[in-house]
Amino acid sequence: MKRYWVHLLLVLSLLVNAGVLAGAWFQAWRAEGATELTFFGMGHERVPDYLKLDPTQRERWHVMERDFVKTLNDAGRDIQTHRERLVREIFSTQPDADLIERERASIFALQAAQQRNVIAQLLKEREMLSPEQRTALADLLLKQASGAQQLHVR
Repeated sequence: MKRYWVHLLLVLSLLVNAGVLAGAWFQAWRAEGATELTFFGMGHERVPDYLKLDPTQRERWHVMERDFVKTLNDAGRDIQTHRERLVREIFSTQPDADLIERERASIFALQAAQQRNVIAQLLKEREMLSPEQRTALADLLLKQASGAQQLHVR
């Protein structure tokens, strides 16, 4: 029985670590960009203005962004579904360790795919930006990481 509790605590720890990112994203999505204001100081739709994209870049940006955001939102919903199943199973009358592990693995796989999609998107955006725009976008993303870190400290 001790081994069961150790595994349960490990799963809970992993859930907290993995769920923080998904939870923060989901809350931002539900709040329709309120977190973006905290991270960037602007709504996501204003990033092209911030980067000073020309009309051709702006059109390409919006096409790429539309597909990317849809994919990101779909993955976020899937992560949330698995997270809810995981929590329900953990707190059920008789938790099934195999089911808990499958849900944890599903969340991990979806988050890994999300990270790959983000990197692929940034590489696509990088190709269409001038060196100055790349620097501006990198600074904005680093500012975002700093804002997220400050939220964790509080």
